[in-house]
Parts: sequence; C-alpha cells; structure tokens
Amino acid sequence: MNWLELSGKTALITGAASGIGLAIARAFLGAGSAVEMLDCNPDVANVAKRLAEETGGRTGAHIADVRDYSSLERVCANLKESARSIDILVPNAGVNVRMPLIELGNEQVDKIIETNLTGVIATMQIFGPMLFGREGASVVITSSAAAMHGMLLRAVYSATKAGTSGLTRSAAMEWGPQGVRVNAVAPGIIRTPLTQAYMNQFPKREIAAQKQVPLGRVGTPEEVADVVIMLAGRPTRFMTGQTLFIDGGLTAGTSWW
Repeated sequence: MNWLELSGKTALITGAASGIGLAIARAFLGAGSAVEMLDCNPDVANVAKRLAEETGGRTGAHIADVRDYSSLERVCANLKESARSIDILVPNAGVNVRMPLIELGNEQVDKIIETNLTGVIATMQIFGPMLFGREGASVVITSSAAAMHGMLLRAVYSATKAGTSGLTRSAAMEWGPQGVRVNAVAPGIIRTPLTQAYMNQFPKREIAAQKQVPLGRVGTPEEVADVVIMLAGRPTRFMTGQTLFIDGGLTAGTSWW
C-alpha cells in the first residue's frame, strides 16, 4: 500500500459504523492512515475500538447525525481542540426507502434528502476548511450508480445521488485552488448488510441483479473501498471533479434489445 502514499494521513468518514463506510475505514487503516469514524449509531465507538484492535491502527469515534449541523460543528470543534487534523474527507452517510414516489411521506422524503444531499453539503462546509492547504488533501463522496441509472422505487434516492455528482464537479472547481481534490465513487449493487437483508427476503431480486450486471455478480464493500483509497492517494493526484462508477458494468448498458 506504500504506493498510495496515505501513511500518516487521517481520514474522516461519515456513516462509518457499518457497510461501505466501515470497509472504507478498514482500507485506510490498511494503507497506514488513521481514521475518524462518524456515525449516528451510538455503537460507532465499539466498532472503532474493535477495528483498532484488529488492525493496530489509530481510530477515533464520533456520534453525530449529518442532518444535524450543530452536531457536526461539535465534532469539528473537538478535533481542533485536541489538535487532530484531517487530510481526507469521505462524506459517505446515506439512506434509502424502497417505495413508489407517490407513496413516500414528507418525513421520508426529507430524511433521504437531508441525509444524502444536505448532509453531504454540511459535512463539506464544516470539515472542508480543515483540508485547505494540506498536502495531498482530498474529498471522496459516496454517490451511486442510481445517479445516472434509473431504478424503480428509488426516485428520491436517485435524485439525491445525481445531486452529489453535480456537487462533486462544482466543489472541485472551487476547492482546487485550495489544494483539495474532490471526486466521487458511485457504487452499483453492493452486498452491504441492508442489501443482503433485502436479497434474503427477495432472492429473485439478487438473481435479477446478477443478470443486469455484465460481471455477473453483486459487488462487495471492499471493492468500493479500494477505489476510495485510490482516489484519495497519489495515483490520482491529477484527478478531480470525477465520479467513478464501481458497479460491475451496470451503467455501461443493457442487453434487453
């Protein structure tokens, strides 16, 4: 992992207690980075402790909801008070509800938008300045293949993820002069605990998903994490404003015709 030149750096990851976020935290630790793990799940402290014991790396844990601006400000203040800097920011927290658009209630719509889009913006507004001027500083946002590949029962989710791809491009233009690169990963169908529970409930959906993916399988959180640390590291030092699709070819096209 030395070729990534991530050793000695610190990454702050939201939605880090499980799924893709946890895999990203583990990948950074494997590359020699420290991680600050932020999640609304109170168990994030125990997760961070276990991960530190498992890897021998340095982890920090913060309980905060990306929908709550003040809680993010509190985390930022705590980091500064303890003289802990960050070099890499990974706004990863996200939620979804599988329902027809016209059946979604206002609270459900608000939660999806406030977590997946407003929460990403807030995370960048609050922690972004900590990256300014730091050598090799980088932001890697978790978008989704749904940003460009329409999916049933995910209309609002898809809208928020399309928004993060637009945010990635514009933020890259604004923050480039500050020495900060901004990119995004767009996972396809990934075997997280939530998607696994869905596939266990509806086994035919997993079979259908595999048929739609050219590589013929569902992805893993680790495969997404590999690309995140690549985007944060030296190999992509002249790349910014891009969204990379980690989807097994799902968005490449379809063979139905």
